[in-house]
Parts: sequence; C-alpha cells; structure tokens
Amino acid sequence: MKKVSIIALTIVLCFITLPANANAKEKTLNQLEAEAKANREAYNKAKSQKALSEQERADAIKQKGQVESEIKTINSELDKIKKEVEQLQKDIDVKDKEIKELMKFVQVSNGESAYMEYAFGASSFTDFIYRVSVAEQLSNYNDELIKSYNKDIKTLEQKQKDLAAKQTELTKKQQELTVLEAKLNKEIEELKEGMLTKDREYRTTIDLINSLKSMGCSGNDTKTQCLNKQKPASSTSGGSISGIKIPSTNGTYMPIARGRVTSDYGQRSGDYHTGIDFSNSTYGDNVYPIASGKVILVQSPGTYTENGKNCGNWIVYVLHNVSGHSYVTSYWHLASPSVSKGQNVTPNTVIGKMGGLHSVDQCSFGVHVHLNLFDGNTWDLARPNSGRINPRKIMPQIPRQGTYFTR
Repeated sequence: MKKVSIIALTIVLCFITLPANANAKEKTLNQLEAEAKANREAYNKAKSQKALSEQERADAIKQKGQVESEIKTINSELDKIKKEVEQLQKDIDVKDKEIKELMKFVQVSNGESAYMEYAFGASSFTDFIYRVSVAEQLSNYNDELIKSYNKDIKTLEQKQKDLAAKQTELTKKQQELTVLEAKLNKEIEELKEGMLTKDREYRTTIDLINSLKSMGCSGNDTKTQCLNKQKPASSTSGGSISGIKIPSTNGTYMPIARGRVTSDYGQRSGDYHTGIDFSNSTYGDNVYPIASGKVILVQSPGTYTENGKNCGNWIVYVLHNVSGHSYVTSYWHLASPSVSKGQNVTPNTVIGKMGGLHSVDQCSFGVHVHLNLFDGNTWDLARPNSGRINPRKIMPQIPRQGTYFTR
C-alpha cells in the first residue's frame, strides 16, 4: 500500500523544513524522532513560561485588588471629609449669627442704637456693665472659633486635594494593572494553544513513527525507504505491509449492529460534518470496523482539542484494502477501545464501546459513534482533513439520515 504518504506527509508537515538544496540528505526516522523530542522540550519550556505568566497574572490580580481596596478607603475618607467640611460650615454660620447678635448688644451698649431700651432691661448698672463685658468676650471667643473653623476647613480641603490626587494615581495604576492582566491573559492563551499544538504534533508524530517501525521500518530508514517497504498490494486476494497480511474485501458493513443515522456527511447547521454519525442510544454498545483491516493507531482522550475542548475521547484508526484500494477509517467518541495498535481485525471484531457523553467528550452531545473515511494514499493524521471521503462512497448501504437499520 501507499500508506507511506500518510506518515511521510505527517512528518514533513510537522517537523521538516525543506532545504533550498533539493539534494540535501534525507533524515532518518531516528533523526525525525529526535526532532520530535526537541519539539517536546519546546513544549516544556512553553509550559514553564505559562506557569510564570500565570504567577505574574496572579500577582497583578492581587495588587489590583489591593489598589481597589485602597481606592474604596479613599472614597470613604473623602465622603467623611466632605461631611466634616459641611458641618464646620454650618457651625461657622451659627457662630457668625451669634456674633452679629452679640455685636448688636455691644453697639447698643455704646449708644449706637436704642440705648435706653437695653439700659432699662438691666436690673442694675452693674448688671448692665457685666452684660456688655460678657457680650464682648463672647463675641471675641466666637470670632476665634470661626478663625479656627476656617483653618480646619483649609486643612480638610488640602487633605481632600491630596486624597483626590492619590485617588487619580491609584485609578491610573488600576487601569495599568487591568491592561497588564488582559495582556497576560492573551499571552497565557497563546502559550496554551501553542502547547496544545506542540503536544498534539509530538504525540501524533511519535505514534506514526512507532507505527512505521512496528510495520517493518527501522530507525535508520528514511521516509523514502519506508515508502518502498509500504507499497500497497494490487491483488484482490489481499495485500501485505512489510510482510503483515491485510485481508482484501469487496464489501463493507455498518459500524454498529443496529440503530440509525443521526447525522449525515456534509454541511449542517453551524458547521461542516466531516463524517457520519450512527447511534442506538445504548452507551457501551459494541462498535465494529466496516471491513477487515489492521489497527494502525489508538488515540487516548485529549489527543484532539477544538476551541480548548477535548474532542473524540478514544479514537481507533483502521487501515483497509477494499477492492484493491487503500482506505483508512476512524471511529470517534468511543467510551473505551477493545483493540490495540498493530492488531488485525475483521468486521466481527469489537474495536471499542460506544460513548459520546458530553461530560467526558466535550465535542459530543449524545451517545453515538462518528465514522470518518479517508483515502489511504493521501491521508495524513497531522492534517485531519487530508484525504477525507464521504463514507457513502464505499458504503452505499448506509440509509438516509434518521432511518433505522440492522447490520
């Protein structure tokens, strides 16, 4: 089979920058594996940087909280000062009124007004003199109080200005911390996305290199040498990959014993569905390959992510020879796998148990198995859509969406 293009394309796309010199020496699988491990080290560095950025963000958030608390305290203090100034102003108004009344009395005592009216009001001359003296003293006392109040008002107003200036400074700092937090959030998300990409590329490439080695390629082989070992069989009696028999078949089977098509291949509301969904709503029911073949990959939960969500749960990939042509099928949303990489399977082999619970598979909203079909000559796992085909091309027995069937 020309299965090599699968692996070769993956390796080239993920890790090889083609040199300007076309005659440059081709790298071996061991060298590509070393590059993949170097990529893993870059992942670990990004992980460390992410941890540092997260700590910096935590510090910024903490500092921002302290600033906000301080601004709140300043606002409370400003409100208090405002009330004190208002009260002092009221006290000044009261004292000012008292002074005016007392001054009237003093002026009367000096004959500037209706002197006799006040004089007759005194019980005695001594009393009259006493009253005048007390009025003058009270007037002077109130005058001093007003001066003191005015001084206090100036002090409070200055404090008010200082606090307002500090409030402006803290508000500016708060804005800077908000900007820093947003910047760190973006940086962390970019690091996270880069980490997911590098991690996925690393695991995919290592899986594929291991698959090649398990099928007869050595670590010292180049991808071209692997290509020569991975030629497809043209015989309808069956083909071999590095001496491992892969039965040929002219027919295909449904992936579950009974059920219905719940979602068809192609455009649907909101997205493009890249396969066909089958379900009988029975969690844990058996899932079978559509034809005889060989398991080439079993991927664990978390291998694929989409918008930060874990997608697919357990995924099994099977290589087939259908009517002399190479195909790859993948079965997504499995609750658990029942086969291992390198295992030969028939249409009666249980390859996994049906899953699809959203609690463990965030890209699924119900129990089902998602079937993908790829042209084995152009499929490349590192580019999930490469070589994709509508399963109906080799499975004409698939009924229309919503229709029930038995295998």
